[in-house]
Amino acid sequence: MTAPIILDVLHMEASSRSRAETGYTIRAGHKKHWLEQDLPLSLFEKLLDAITAVAEVRFQGWGDPLANPDILAMLALAKKKGARAVLCTDAGRFTDAHANALVRDGIDAVVFPLAGLTEDTNFRRRGTSLFAVLAAMDRLRTIQAVHEVNLPEVIVRYSLTRSGLLGHELEELPRFLEGISVRSALVRPLSYATSQHTEFDVIVPEDQAAYDRVAEAMRLAATDAAGRGIRLDCRLVHGGVSRFRCPDTPGSSLFLAADGAVSPCPLRNVPLAGEATYRFHGQDVPFPHDVRGNLHTETLAAIWNEPDYREFRYKHDTDTPPEGCAGCWRSYLVPVK
Repeated sequence: MTAPIILDVLHMEASSRSRAETGYTIRAGHKKHWLEQDLPLSLFEKLLDAITAVAEVRFQGWGDPLANPDILAMLALAKKKGARAVLCTDAGRFTDAHANALVRDGIDAVVFPLAGLTEDTNFRRRGTSLFAVLAAMDRLRTIQAVHEVNLPEVIVRYSLTRSGLLGHELEELPRFLEGISVRSALVRPLSYATSQHTEFDVIVPEDQAAYDRVAEAMRLAATDAAGRGIRLDCRLVHGGVSRFRCPDTPGSSLFLAADGAVSPCPLRNVPLAGEATYRFHGQDVPFPHDVRGNLHTETLAAIWNEPDYREFRYKHDTDTPPEGCAGCWRSYLVPVK
């Protein structure tokens, strides 16, 4: 008898299709080799049937979930499963129909990623439109006002770059969020570069003094935000972390890619034909290709209970770095309090 599959987070790549044509995204540097696919609804249903319980289903991955024509049905199924349903979208495809469905089905949160506080800076860094994000927020809030509801919560995920830090964007962020009526935001530094050409904009403190300077700027921004009624969750790469711990908790989560492949996390299955690397601490680090099985041909129970995968999860549960995880930049990301 196999043990029940109980997850903290199910990372869902409903689609690997993305509109990011420039900026610091992985796709921007590998457009010719990018694999664009949509996850079939039937495969998502098969996955949910195999899971006993899941606390959160997070629709993100390497593409825009709204590119999948069945995304609204998937979100509704996640809610029926009893999970917290979170949608992360660049808003380029966001319509009134999406807004209505998200409100109707009680989706818990929508996360809009930004990398700049103006149209120009956001486009240069992310290859997507700030105007589209603001328009999507307006659509969503209009529907919420009509139905007198608060869900979904609107969250901004702000990618802090070195040029943004030097340009005082972090100081301006609380006022910007207040101006667009956002009450919750995540501040994450650009911690790895997609190429040597973008490496100048990463924020990876080289020593404790450099870490303290950036961390203090984050604390000041969080204090300012709190005074405006805004929650600011700040994290920063700390090279001095001695104990291995992945913030993505692969011991109790998994990533389902748009092609049906099951991996421990999104970083271990980038949708590229061929190998890919990123720059971290001045070195080229390969993205590990770690596929444990595919739901098109196998059951989740068989994949989840495979001995090597069980051993991989056990190591994470005991803060022991498995092969391919020890040098991952995610293990150096710590909360700034």
